Amino acid sequence: MKNWIVIITFFYFGTLQAQKKLDILTTPTSPAASVLGMQPSAILQPKSYRALETALFSNFNDENGNSIIPNDFGLEFMPYWANDHGISLEEYLYPKANLDQLLRNSSFSLASTQNFMLQDSTNTRSLAFGYRTSIYFGNKRDKEIIQKHIKTLSDNQRIGSKILAELSELADKFKFKTKREYLTAIRDKLTNRIYEVLDKKSMKEAEEITKNIYDATDSLPFNENDLDSFFIAFSELIENKSMGSYDEFKSYILSRQGLSIDLAYALSLNFPTNDFKNSNIPRQSFWITPSYKFSDKISFLKATGVLRYEWYNKKYFENYFPDTNVYKNNFDYGLALSGQFKKFSLEFEATGRQSSSLLITSTDAAGNILYTKENTSDFQYIGTFSYRLTEQIALTYQIGSSFIPVFNHNGTLISLLSLNFGFGGPNVTDLTSK
Repeated sequence: MKNWIVIITFFYFGTLQAQKKLDILTTPTSPAASVLGMQPSAILQPKSYRALETALFSNFNDENGNSIIPNDFGLEFMPYWANDHGISLEEYLYPKANLDQLLRNSSFSLASTQNFMLQDSTNTRSLAFGYRTSIYFGNKRDKEIIQKHIKTLSDNQRIGSKILAELSELADKFKFKTKREYLTAIRDKLTNRIYEVLDKKSMKEAEEITKNIYDATDSLPFNENDLDSFFIAFSELIENKSMGSYDEFKSYILSRQGLSIDLAYALSLNFPTNDFKNSNIPRQSFWITPSYKFSDKISFLKATGVLRYEWYNKKYFENYFPDTNVYKNNFDYGLALSGQFKKFSLEFEATGRQSSSLLITSTDAAGNILYTKENTSDFQYIGTFSYRLTEQIALTYQIGSSFIPVFNHNGTLISLLSLNFGFGGPNVTDLTSK
């Protein structure tokens, strides 16, 4: 029976650890959702390490002013993190080659809308497909801090396992009547085990760890006829004490100073007759998105830039949006400042656009077509508020003024609510995978 208790408590301890994610779920900004026009932001924020993310988008009301259920859907999938690769956390944060980073950070996105309206009010279906990846550029000091945190976490997990083993051994040998008897009997052995786990570097540190654990045992339930509950509660206490170091480490990961660069591509696909055999590619986009995380007193701040090139299929717009003035080539450039706090984040984005097209003017005497270049510029600004309901669910609201719309003429006001769900991805159990 006692062996089963140990198995249960080990499993419980591991399960609690596994639920802790290494990063936070971010605002939904997938390439596919952007190129389909479901999200107005030109800047793609770096993606969190979730194996799968989904997002629902709603503009609150239909054309009659009635509340609607969201019919715009986005999904982003990171194949690498769908499986456990058994890599160490150091290798996870600092791959030996940039090609490894490109592979691990690769994600594929899909977006779909059931209500893509053409100029003649025909209701059609549209899809979009996207890909992105990123490279992080760290530094020597950052790597040293990471290694120190990893060692601390590894020690904590080893301590937790040995504590549970000691409790099981005592339960097999003795029939103590009180919680205090168990804790008194195990204290010296526990301190020595912790000392061994710390490679016999500091008995004082081992005694301090033991004291911190024992100071929090008063509220633990104890019934000599139900030791299972005591063991499980004690394992939870150990987990909480160990996770203090993990929370400190996670906070450091989220505030790491450094530069990362995202690369992304996406295209949209429209079915103007709702026939699978009749499809067009109205729009394609390519992003280069550098972001920099500040340190020290302003570690909550991050600056993100964007260089985006978009090209439109003019023939498609001439057929289905004849009254819309569309420019074939569009170059966007902008900057976003975001503040990341405990449960929520705030962001402000400003993006400029330069657009151009070649227009046929006439032909010369030899029959050669003559062109003239048409240019224009535009500007958009967006404020974003995101609140994390849980580690796996984030609610986001955006308001601002967009570029002049291409697919509709409902004005430039942005008012968008989205809900983002995350599934899978690396967690704290990866800390000691090697």
